[in-house]
Amino acid sequence: MRRRILIMLTLVIAQAIPAVAQSREKDLDQWLERDLVPYVQKQLLEHPRFKNETVMFVVLRDNAPASSSNGLALSIRDQLLAAAVSTPGVSIGWQQGRGGAVDLQPQDCSHDDVHYYIGIELAQKLDSTYAVTVRALDLEDRNWVTGFGKRWQGRLSTSQRQAMRQSRIDETFLGSRDVPFTLAQTDLLAAQLAHKLACALQKRVAEEYVVAAELTEPDAPELRGTVELISNNLANRQALAFGSDAGSSNASLSGKAHHIDGVLYQYWITVTPNDASANVSALGASAYVVLPGADTLLAATPPPKAPVEQRKARRPAVVSVSNAGKDALISPLRIVRPESLNDCGSTDIQIRTASYQSASRTCSLLSTEARKDAIVFFLEHQANHGLVRLADSECRERTTPRIARGGRNVSFPIPSTTTSPHNWQETYEWQVAPDLDTYYAVVVTDAGVARRIANHIDDLPMRCSDAVRPGLQDDALHAWLADFAMLTAGSAQYVDWRGLQVRDVL
Repeated sequence: MRRRILIMLTLVIAQAIPAVAQSREKDLDQWLERDLVPYVQKQLLEHPRFKNETVMFVVLRDNAPASSSNGLALSIRDQLLAAAVSTPGVSIGWQQGRGGAVDLQPQDCSHDDVHYYIGIELAQKLDSTYAVTVRALDLEDRNWVTGFGKRWQGRLSTSQRQAMRQSRIDETFLGSRDVPFTLAQTDLLAAQLAHKLACALQKRVAEEYVVAAELTEPDAPELRGTVELISNNLANRQALAFGSDAGSSNASLSGKAHHIDGVLYQYWITVTPNDASANVSALGASAYVVLPGADTLLAATPPPKAPVEQRKARRPAVVSVSNAGKDALISPLRIVRPESLNDCGSTDIQIRTASYQSASRTCSLLSTEARKDAIVFFLEHQANHGLVRLADSECRERTTPRIARGGRNVSFPIPSTTTSPHNWQETYEWQVAPDLDTYYAVVVTDAGVARRIANHIDDLPMRCSDAVRPGLQDDALHAWLADFAMLTAGSAQYVDWRGLQVRDVL
């Protein structure tokens, strides 16, 4: 009898073990849809800490909200946010819950006072699995909410791993120093500043403002019309009364851009009393914005330069360069063998291997597939020799682009190198001093943006043969990358890039 009981227990345990393993290995998409989303919706409605409170959804890094993350983490966040927005009774912070119809209604500032962050953290584990952890942070006492939390651990699909490698900014933080507005987002800039100013006005219940808008902004011509756009937003919200001229008003509305660093500015919208005796107070609201052309206005009075030693100490090893929205414009870079010598460029110029190789060989090809029609530029960061732009064997002075057709491969010849995937890996950073040779493909889908990027790439030294060429390094390279980052940030929807680090074993 005892033996029979032991056998039955063994069978039960054996059946239970696969079930536990299967739950741990549950597909991430299934877990999100069937477990996480219903759980978060229920908790936001029933957990006592969230009753009558406003929440926001963020991606966490090192237990703190991250202004930049990756495509997979933000996709998980967006699914939870969409479910919460559609759940009656859940209050979402204005920065995430704003919408066209809402913005036209009388001002509602109740969603500005966010008490809780619902944080999503995505991490890779030592056993090559991945973990998704969802927690809630109380912003007042800086503690995690007890009784709330969910965790998944398992393996990601190929597309999910690819999404995790794609750097993305979190537009929740749009207008902050880390995620400044661009000139393509002046409508969003105006909506945010109008909201902030209108909420500040609501607190001045005893003061009667009649404002005249100053529509000229001589210090920032790139933002011409922004004050008028803000005043229209305020009028739609019924937040402010406007006078036809200074004689019928007691305050003025004006905007001013203050230079912070490089092309980064802080834009202030202010309500200023016409005179000290006016029975109204000064009010203001601000947001950060990138003005790529405004740095030329400061050329006559450049800021004092720090000593070289100090500048080098502050220089980061990696520069963050924006890439295209949620969908990559090109596939990952690969290195392939050419089908014929004609693929290596002009037949009158023989491409050879590095100097320590004596035999002539064919080239190798950088290859990628375009997802849509685009213009592609190829760069190389030669380890210990700096960043160069790659040109074909004709060595034309101007930057050499490739025209890519959607759904087709586009390639560029490079000196013969390894074509084994074991010896190269995709990189998601622009390093100032990489240890390995690194190739980049920069893809642009807008002709005007492509011209600006080509002009910027023209500043790089050219490499048009197998010989290593002195490239841009150190402070000069960091300055070039910083300007390149600002240029792509202003047109991120049209720009994408891929990087490939190569360990040449030939």
